[in-house]
This record gives sequence, C-alpha cells and structure tokens, in this order.
Amino acid sequence: MWTSGYDLQGAPFTPIATLQRLSEQRMNQAKIDLRIGELLIESGILTKQDLEQAMKTAEATSLPVGRVLVMAGFLSDTEFQAAVQAQSLIRDSLMPLENAVKALKLVTDQHTSFQNALEMSGYKQPEDRESNKLGELLLASKIVPLESLDTAVRTSSGTGLPLGRLLISLGLLTDELLATSLFAQQLIRSGKVTRQQAIDGLQAAYHRRHAIEKRLAEQGFYHGPRRNSIRLGELLVRAQLLLQDELDSALEAALLEKKFLGQALIESELIKEDMLNNALQFQEMVANETLDVDGAISALREIHAIHCTLPEALAILEVPPEASKSRVSYLEVMKVAGLINPTEQNFGNNAPFIQTPDVHRTARMLMTNGIIDERIYLGSLRCFYLLSTGWLNMQQGIIALNYFHHKNCTFDDVLFELRWAVRTFVRPGEDPYLENTQTMFSV
Repeated sequence: MWTSGYDLQGAPFTPIATLQRLSEQRMNQAKIDLRIGELLIESGILTKQDLEQAMKTAEATSLPVGRVLVMAGFLSDTEFQAAVQAQSLIRDSLMPLENAVKALKLVTDQHTSFQNALEMSGYKQPEDRESNKLGELLLASKIVPLESLDTAVRTSSGTGLPLGRLLISLGLLTDELLATSLFAQQLIRSGKVTRQQAIDGLQAAYHRRHAIEKRLAEQGFYHGPRRNSIRLGELLVRAQLLLQDELDSALEAALLEKKFLGQALIESELIKEDMLNNALQFQEMVANETLDVDGAISALREIHAIHCTLPEALAILEVPPEASKSRVSYLEVMKVAGLINPTEQNFGNNAPFIQTPDVHRTARMLMTNGIIDERIYLGSLRCFYLLSTGWLNMQQGIIALNYFHHKNCTFDDVLFELRWAVRTFVRPGEDPYLENTQTMFSV
C-alpha cells in the first residue's frame, strides 16, 4: 500500500511523485546513453547495416567510427557534425529528441548546416541555459586555456577524434582528469549536481593533481626515460662524410682548444655548417627514436649525394613490409586527417589511387595532380613512416598531421611543439642570451 511522506532530500514521497522521479531518472539516463549512430539511424540518414559495417572497419583499422562513415560515403561530413551537435544538445536537455531528428532530416534533404536546419524547423534553443560540453567545462574550470582548446576543437572537428583523447595527446589533460571531467559531465546531465558544483570539483581535482606532480618532480621522480643516441663523429664517419683520421684530428683540436666538436670540424673545413646542422638533427631523431641509426646514416648520405633537403631525405625512407606495424593505408591517413577529400576516388585522368599500393607513388600522384603541395607531400610521408614503425599510433598520427596542416613548419617541428619529442641541442635564435651559434655544436 502506498504511503505519503518525505524522502531524505525533503521531497514529497507519494506514489505520483515517486513515479515522476523514476521517469525523469530514466529519461536523463536515456539522453546520456544516446549514441550518434542511433541518432543517425533514427533520422533516416544511416541504416543499421551501414553502422555495423562501419564499426567493423573502425575496429580493424583503429579509425574513429565517424570518420569511417564519412570516408565510406555513408554520410557527409556536414551530416556527421550536425549529429554531434544534436547529440550534445539532447544530452544537455536543451533540445527534445524529436526536434533533433527533424533538424537532422532537414540537413540531409536541404543540404544545409545544422544551425540553418534548426531555424528552418522553427525551433529556438533556450537562451537562459548553458550547455555542458566537455570543452566548456574544462574552460570554465580553468584547466585548459582558450587558445589550446580552440586548437583541439578544430582538430577534433577535422579528424573526428574525441576531444578528450586529443587533449590528452596534446599534453593538456591527464587520463585521470579526463575521466573525472567526463564523470562530472554525466552527473550534471543526470541532474545529480549543478554545473557550478561540477566546475568547483574539477578545479579542486586539477589543483590536487598539479600539486602531486610538482612534488614528484622536486623529489626527482620525473626525469623521464634515458635516451640512446649515436655520437656525432660516428654518424659522420658511417655516412662516409668524414674519415676516421679526420675525426680524430678534430677531436684532438676540440680538446686542446676547449671547443665543441662541431666548431672544430667547421674551422678545419672538414664539413660545412649546413651538413653539421643536418647531422645534429638526425642525431636528435635517433635520441627521440623517430629514426633508427641506419635510417639516419642513409638519410645523411642521401643529402650529401643528391643535394636534397632534410625533409626530402626523410620522405625517401621506406619501412620494409615485414617490419611495418600499421595496417592503415596512406590514403586512409590522408582522408581521416582532412588533407584530401574523403569522397574523392579519382584525381585527374589517373586510375583510382585506392588501387595504388606504392605509398611514394601515391603521394607523388597527389602532388602532381595538385591535390597536395610539396610541404604536405613531404610531411605526410614522414608521418606515414612513423606510423609504419609504430612510433605513432593512428590517433597520434591524425592529430599530428592535422596540426601540421595548419602550421608553417616541418612535421618533426610539430612533434616538438606537441612535446612528443625533446630538443637535444640549442638552435640559433632559441636563446636570447646567446651571442653566437656555437651552442649548436654542443654534442
């Protein structure tokens, strides 16, 4: 028999009130659990069979399901982005499911944006309610700065990778803090905490973690792994740019005159400054394990033999098929990273690139047909090399390549900017207190 009274929170405890609360809890949980695939199927944009096929491909290639759906032509990038926006609005209780479905159908039928579709459907979002997107919570909690968040959001939009994983890869968030943030987001959406309570809790969690990491660093626990490398002189000798006797003489001069080896080599006119700089960069790559010793020797020798640039020498390098650790094709990487049109199958009058097994030939054809420029050509081949060797996983490769696409630098410079690789020597102009470039030669 039903009785009346009050619960622990002081809310009326009656049959009707209890049923209402249970109904609200189920509805909130349904909103949280709503997946983009389900939303696309409900809107008639995607079939269940299409989604199942895409999920199998995503599992086999380690690609995001959303990007697989776009690459396979099951939906357009506009439709996918619209579904992401709709999902967020539904989860934040800013839009009923039926309105989202109606707007998504208009996106497809009218070939328009989600915002235009909302206006066409006559739906107006509540102005007095804030959304609880992950990025907005992190920004409000002062965990991630606006500029960094904008970069991550743009990359997420261009690649289809989850924002949280991107922030971790960019070094802006830890796994633990991401888990806490997502949990806080879920608590807000289920109505268990207020937005401000969640923000206050995230700030406290961030400051606790920051204090722990700082204390560990002060106690010497954050030195990082020891890195293997190759000595500068050995690299130059094995690349046949220097004789062993010449190296011995330069080492003696450097010792007696208290100079760096690189400085002694240049003053003795044994090598030129640009070759020294290239050798130092290859030595740094070996230390970061983005290049093995044989690859460094081969690339350095190539620069000397055909007078190419360092990025060109790196682009020539190939990974033997038996040593490759990646099952993803060059074209898949380029499409997912947003560097070529996902729906394009033929370029110019050539056969479909998807039929071309040679990575370097495919890249050259893309450049010849004006699909990519020379900088993208060189950077993408460098990225694919690191994917093939297993130094980068697919997610990291997409992040780095998309980041590289929006920067005017080399692909290896991107690795330093993302802090995935470390500097092992000082470049000219990096230290305002340096009067000359001799610290370049500190090896």
